[in-house]
Amino acid sequence: NSSPPLSIHVLNTGGGIPAIKMDVSLHRLSSELIIWNMLGVGLTDENGCCLGMINREDFTPGMYKVRFETSSYWESLCLTSIHPYIEVVFTIRRPEQRLHLNLLISGTSYYTYIES
Repeated sequence: NSSPPLSIHVLNTGGGIPAIKMDVSLHRLSSELIIWNMLGVGLTDENGCCLGMINREDFTPGMYKVRFETSSYWESLCLTSIHPYIEVVFTIRRPEQRLHLNLLISGTSYYTYIES
């Protein structure tokens, strides 16, 4: 399957719009050193989506996190948020699966869920 194993979608629920041009990074926990290794960076598009931060071969079992740079996003809209960034941590047990990570944000709250 050539589709990316992980897709991300961010919605600004306060404005009812996609969160455009938000910096996003993907990390995997190194079990040997117990540190997070950055695997890729991306920027949400006009639909609030970010694809292609990891390919199928590198999507191996383990613990991952996606970091969303919410502070700079809100500043680009001349707004503020109580969350300077948001990190979503999840575990991959079956590397053949495809995940869609959704993040809904406002200036004071967030909600996330993962679909497979």
